[in-house]
Amino acid sequence: MTAYLSFLVSYNNNFKEFFFSKLNCCNIFSNSGDEIFNVPNSIFTNQLSFNLLKYFAVPFLCFIIILLTFILIIHRYGFEKKLILKKELDIKTDNFLTELIFSDYNMEEIYEKIKVYKEDVLFKKKWYKGLILNKIISIKQNINGINPNLILIIYRSFGFHHYSKKLILNKRWENKLLGIYHYQILEYKIKTGYIRPYVNNHKNKFLNSNALIAMIILSDEKFELLANYQKKISQADEIKILDIIYNKKSPLPKKIENWIDSDNSSIVRLAIKLMVRYREALTTTQINSLLNNPDATVRKETLMAIRYLYIGEANLILINYYLKENIKRNKISCLKTFGVIGDQETIGFLSPFLLKEKDLEIKFELVSSINSIDGTYFKNFKTENEIENDIINRILLHVTNPYLN
Repeated sequence: MTAYLSFLVSYNNNFKEFFFSKLNCCNIFSNSGDEIFNVPNSIFTNQLSFNLLKYFAVPFLCFIIILLTFILIIHRYGFEKKLILKKELDIKTDNFLTELIFSDYNMEEIYEKIKVYKEDVLFKKKWYKGLILNKIISIKQNINGINPNLILIIYRSFGFHHYSKKLILNKRWENKLLGIYHYQILEYKIKTGYIRPYVNNHKNKFLNSNALIAMIILSDEKFELLANYQKKISQADEIKILDIIYNKKSPLPKKIENWIDSDNSSIVRLAIKLMVRYREALTTTQINSLLNNPDATVRKETLMAIRYLYIGEANLILINYYLKENIKRNKISCLKTFGVIGDQETIGFLSPFLLKEKDLEIKFELVSSINSIDGTYFKNFKTENEIENDIINRILLHVTNPYLN
């Protein structure tokens, strides 16, 4: 038995030595195989990358840098040259247009000189035509006393009216605006038919607005155009329209009452402002109608008109209106109007609100309005509520002392 166990132990040890010797041998061959395969591949890859970098990438980058540098130099040179040319042409154009405008040339001479000037090769350049056109517009805008018909003759002789027409008929609304601007500034009234369709029938509000202003400047039917206008007019455009009408010294429209009855609140506001400008008083019927208008801005404009035109007959109408008005700014405007046209009946109406009103802004205008009507009213005014007395006295101090306002 002992001998048998010794044999098994000896056999087991020999097997272990044989197994591990074989395993080590395989690892050696495996590692050597990898080294044999990888070493040439690594050398080949590095050499290829180095050659690509040396013979292709670096020269290509150098070529790109040199090319870009050359392009920048050429571009800069061309820019400087064009800048010098533009300055020379700017002076040349100024001199030419000054000669045409301020010399006593007849029409034939002007046409001939412009014809010769247009034969210049550079005139075919779009930017040069734009330079001349902008010069003509600038002269029309900034120099007073020039015959507008002469400017139009020069404008047409250069053929710029065809260019403006193309802009107006262009699909892009920005180009349409530019063409309308040319007609408007140069007062080219002959072709207003190209502008009229854009007053009401275009979706772009900027185009509508500019077309309307241009038509008011160019058309002899400006008031009829406004009376039938359906779109809203911005406050800025209202100011422009009024300024145009004032500068042209146009008379008040004969059918201004139709404007007041318009469904377009913008037209109603314009009508009220025109009546104030021409000192044309509103009738009590018109005031009643306007103060019942659903548009708060129309009601406010009416209150201002009553104030500026000193329409005392509207006092009773305002008393009834004040009780119905819910817009704070309009209530304040009504109180300011009371201060201008009010009487003792107005004070009797307003005095109960002195203690009831909790809004300090409205209370301030109440005190101011009553004091404007009767400067002695608050000398004898006193209530049992000391807090209210203090508030009213403080307001009165601001109302009567200009240094605190």
